[in-house]
Amino acid sequence: RGRCLRSPSSFCLIQRQCIPALSHGERVKRIEDCLPNNNLVMHPSCVFVKFVASFCGLYLLGFRLPKMKTRSLFLAVLAVHVLGFPNPTRGADVGFFGIIKSSEFVQTNSGAPLGRAAAGFAFNAFVLANADNVVTGATVKPSNATALRALLAIDPGKATWRFEERFDTQAALDGLFPNGNILAPVRYTNTMLTVNDGTKSVALDFVAASLLGSPPTPQITNFVQAQAIDTTTRFRLGWTLPGGTALDLVQVIITDTASNGVFSSAAPFAAGALNGTSNSIVLPPNSLPPGTNLVGHLSIVRIGLPNTNGYAGATGIPGLLRDTEFRLATRPAPAPPRLTVISTDAAPFQFRYTGESNRVYHVQGTEDFVSWTDLLVTNLSSAVYTDQRSDLFPWRFYRVQVGP
Repeated sequence: RGRCLRSPSSFCLIQRQCIPALSHGERVKRIEDCLPNNNLVMHPSCVFVKFVASFCGLYLLGFRLPKMKTRSLFLAVLAVHVLGFPNPTRGADVGFFGIIKSSEFVQTNSGAPLGRAAAGFAFNAFVLANADNVVTGATVKPSNATALRALLAIDPGKATWRFEERFDTQAALDGLFPNGNILAPVRYTNTMLTVNDGTKSVALDFVAASLLGSPPTPQITNFVQAQAIDTTTRFRLGWTLPGGTALDLVQVIITDTASNGVFSSAAPFAAGALNGTSNSIVLPPNSLPPGTNLVGHLSIVRIGLPNTNGYAGATGIPGLLRDTEFRLATRPAPAPPRLTVISTDAAPFQFRYTGESNRVYHVQGTEDFVSWTDLLVTNLSSAVYTDQRSDLFPWRFYRVQVGP
């Protein structure tokens, strides 16, 4: 009586009902007994019982990204799961193959992102097989003087093959692996040795992708605010992509520091997909874990002309990728609001809630524990609520919920 039984929760309840001084377990049991089939059974006299309802947070933890120095495999994964290219014929040994030129940047404050201090530029080639052990080798060879490069299998079943070469500058990358142009295209011959389809050689180039120039460098515009995100309410992450176009593909991925996936934007070509003209995304309430340091990646891909004819059933993809890595942090989980009764009169009923600063609070009421009605929505850390309509109800219950 007169005390809020506290446990991790998002709100406290006040019940106007007569229940004598009982232990915590007895109180909860008595309250449960009062609610058979949601029918309230009320005692004639009135005292105040307060208890805490416990809730579980819902967080998106549906994927894990491999820890790696490069974002090179991002486009390879994007090709299969995101880009929306037609699924290749399963009869082919290879599903997707491609070439990527990537530039990686890091944003550590509200200023412009900076290129990685070392090895921030890369050329990559990849082959993704449709089954294990159906690809026995793969190479890539540009049509200039750069020597042939061999791809290596990176999984036990040899379903994923990859080559990567990293550089400290864009000039060094372009020197060995140039984009070419319409008058002097540079063809990248991708050769795949397969068990059932024999040897397949298909040329790709960066000409179409580079006609619009390199993709812009993404920059987060509310970096400071992203260091103290309130997970109980929505947060809009903003950025700039100067020169981005509707044909560019944009993806936001957020992980924890162990590379466990926490949040990902919608797949391109799906509802809500981002493109080069997008400048923000809303992170829904409870989509990020509270009290956690996080790593974000904002990537933009400028795709060239896919090749679907050189190898029947397989799709070849060239692309130019720019990625900005940035840090985020979330506030600790909110402390349960504390509710204190001020007036015990039947009307108007008054109570005070006390919470934390910079939170959104919903004062809610119900008569049946099924339908809750917002009585007050505020960002005040403490306030007195007076229910001027309390005398219209034979009983009423109140809670204060944090967010959204």
